[in-house]
Amino acid sequence: MTVYLIRHAQSEFNAVYDPNGPDPMIFDAPITALGKTQAQQARIEVEKLDIAKAIVSPFTRTLQTAQLIFGNEFPFQINSEVREQLCNSCDVGSSPHELARKYPHLDFDHLDDCWWHDGKRDHRGLSVEPDEDLQKRANRFVDFLKRERIQSTAIVSHGNFIRALTGIKPHNCEVIEFQPR
Repeated sequence: MTVYLIRHAQSEFNAVYDPNGPDPMIFDAPITALGKTQAQQARIEVEKLDIAKAIVSPFTRTLQTAQLIFGNEFPFQINSEVREQLCNSCDVGSSPHELARKYPHLDFDHLDDCWWHDGKRDHRGLSVEPDEDLQKRANRFVDFLKRERIQSTAIVSHGNFIRALTGIKPHNCEVIEFQPR
């Protein structure tokens, strides 16, 4: 079973975020010009791989990255289980209605109105997802990959989610071969 994990391209949030400073409050951040270049470079790498389908997080940055890497080669399966851990403003998503307006060729009907983590709010008004919840979600996703015998698939996701699966914190548009165990 071969699965490739791909972290999204640089987002507007990534470009300005300082872990020692305040959250720049950029919700569902799109990718930057550098991010577009990163995704185009990843496309060259990915073309050499045996990928027949893509599972994509519903965040704007992952949707844009997947579109630049794969174009319209095959339909994307939108799956909120591969979303980022909610730690900052960029990890608050857009509603399925808004996503469908921006990406009318993709199906978001199966998503809840709030498909990202929703719980107790911090001083910023954000509902930070505990590490234990992220790990449980990652484990559920691995079980899904094994149960459904997913192969020849790219998972366009996020740094913390990929770290929860592999222990690796990838760079933007890094491609990691993953063998679910």
